[in-house]
Amino acid sequence: MPMQTVQVRLTKEQLKLIDERVKRGEYPNRSEAIRDYVRKAEFLELFSRFWEITSQKPFTMSELEQARARVWQKKFASRPRARKAP
Repeated sequence: MPMQTVQVRLTKEQLKLIDERVKRGEYPNRSEAIRDYVRKAEFLELFSRFWEITSQKPFTMSELEQARARVWQKKFASRPRARKAP
């Protein structure tokens, strides 16, 4: 998927947190760390919506797991994973 460049303003504390994770090798660079944070935010939004929907109607654990697996597959499984820096 082609990516676009955007300008993002972060606080010193936010940038320090990102830089520390890059330095520890959790992410190869700042961009990948930020992309991962955005993916996690997307997941939390989806989970929040999922929780709203499922709390309105009783579901079996099997139905919940099937729905969770479909959402995960559609939204995240096809994306490249973060690589650790050498």
